[in-house]
Amino acid sequence: MKAIDLDLMKKYRYLSNLYAVDGGLYFTETVADIENNDYTQCLHRLESSDKKDSVVYGPEKRVSSFPLQGRVVISKAGEGETLETNYYDLNGRQWLKLPLSSGEIKDLNDEYYLVSGQTDRRCPEYYRLSEEEKKAFHASCKEEEDYLVLDEYPFFYNGAGFINGLRESLFTVDKKTNGLERITPETMNVECAEVCNGKVYYLGNDYESMKTMYASIYCYDPKTKETSVLYKNEKAFISRILIVHDRLFAMAAFDTCISGHSFYEVKEGDLVLTCKSEWMFYNSIGSDCRYGKTHGLIYKDGDAYLITVDQEKSIVVCFDGEKLTRITEGEGSVDDMTFLGDDLYVIAMKNMKLQEVYEAPAFEQLTTLNEEVLADRYVARPERFTCFNEDEIVGWALKPIDYDPNKKYPMILDIHGGPKTAYGEVFYHEMQVWASRGYFVIFCNPHCSDGKGDEFANYIKHYGATDYFDIMAFVDKALELYPIDPERLAVTGGSYGGYMTNWIITHTDRFKAAASQRSISNRVADFYYSDYSYDTTYENGIPLDSKAIDLFWDRSPLKYVENAVTPTLFIQSTQDYRCPFPEALQLFSALKWKGVETRICGFKGENHELSRSGKPLHRLRRLSEITDWLISHTS
Repeated sequence: MKAIDLDLMKKYRYLSNLYAVDGGLYFTETVADIENNDYTQCLHRLESSDKKDSVVYGPEKRVSSFPLQGRVVISKAGEGETLETNYYDLNGRQWLKLPLSSGEIKDLNDEYYLVSGQTDRRCPEYYRLSEEEKKAFHASCKEEEDYLVLDEYPFFYNGAGFINGLRESLFTVDKKTNGLERITPETMNVECAEVCNGKVYYLGNDYESMKTMYASIYCYDPKTKETSVLYKNEKAFISRILIVHDRLFAMAAFDTCISGHSFYEVKEGDLVLTCKSEWMFYNSIGSDCRYGKTHGLIYKDGDAYLITVDQEKSIVVCFDGEKLTRITEGEGSVDDMTFLGDDLYVIAMKNMKLQEVYEAPAFEQLTTLNEEVLADRYVARPERFTCFNEDEIVGWALKPIDYDPNKKYPMILDIHGGPKTAYGEVFYHEMQVWASRGYFVIFCNPHCSDGKGDEFANYIKHYGATDYFDIMAFVDKALELYPIDPERLAVTGGSYGGYMTNWIITHTDRFKAAASQRSISNRVADFYYSDYSYDTTYENGIPLDSKAIDLFWDRSPLKYVENAVTPTLFIQSTQDYRCPFPEALQLFSALKWKGVETRICGFKGENHELSRSGKPLHRLRRLSEITDWLISHTS
């Protein structure tokens, strides 16, 4: 069989944004546009009757679509200098133009739609301005282009850039006049919104200078134009609100934001526990073969359907207002979902294939968009094995192409991000490339990973401690089971995996090469310039006093750099605000001073999502850099 080469990803098709309209399934297909170093998208319709698949819109650089009142709506940003969003039907007829950067529209009642849009506190009434006034505002912004003024925290966010003064606001749209009316304060940042019985329920964070972690729950009544506070939050980590059988619930945790989220009914100004859970309700099973928007929550007959991770797979569960019920089973990853009538359809990665559309729960495959690209290719099948370190640690090995049990092979250890994410039995392009280059590839879910409950995932207890011993025990088990050359070991990982790579090279000399991606090396410094530190202020307090600083410094790989001897490549993006560029620079500089072989490859204009949704040529260069570095030091 032919090897999977690095360039094969140019042919992958990424599927997303699955929904049903008028008896058919719609989804977006994304492919790499190498010539323009970008992506193109088109909209497919899959017939429910004969399963015929056809392209109904595109290809274009971006295709944003959603269902509204039984029709497909295409949204496009305006092309001029002023902010606007235009909405079209599939025939290209424009039926709405809004003077703001907005997204999906929801049906509120007979008189209004509901829409979310970004506003700027420098000009909160922008949507009311005349064209001349808008041009004057943009001219004033242009005069300030050379200056960066910050007076809020958080001040940037990965993928969004600097967000100082920006808010996500809610608007009603008059169905007769198309008139806009903002219904949230200019200081309010809305995190999610639901519509029920003509009212708007939303989770929002109202702040002027310092955003807290505790978003509150509000209700807006379009008849009275009044907003009421349903839950004034001072202690709960709320991930979202949902409405099940006309009852309002919050998915929340009260101890730490990395704990699983339970379901609390919002009653009389309080949150009343209804259904205890240790699941997080998103798909944390990693892969570098996805692109685009997905739905983690949908409704059917008043019930809520959500995607979560159980053990090493993502599944669909149903919440009926009282309990959770598993809807799907089986290894792999459910990436998106929708209902058409009574039937559940999903975009999934099953049986070591790339994404396709399936009918669940039996997972009958309905599309073959990615069948040809992997035909006659060596797809290494993950072999599951376990080791023990306080708890059972689950992981897998991919055997190299043309495997001969009588030979000795080099090995690459790949560590996932998060830390509260997980590996599963899904297709990972980078791992398949390395297996096709003649390497064993091993990967596992150490403590801190998702899918095994709160204690296993306890970030505070295990980070930079138990997890390291888990991973090293897993390496030892792989050496025991397979003909791996212990003198030809390499390690890589991104985000938390980058942090663990840094931790490994400063705590052992067993690896001959390392590739640390979008990593953290100094947890004291990272706290103050990472967008993610806003979500981790619970950990050991805030590093303001010497005791807290010591705790953060003890978990910093940079503290132990005197032990490092491993040749190390750093991959970092200049606009990564989750694990900012200086995190790589600090350890790189320290290794240089020590005389350890090291190199940085920085990616201008990319952010934390480089390996998943970065520009195609940048993704290829990233994987080429890592592969060449690891192979050159272990061949």
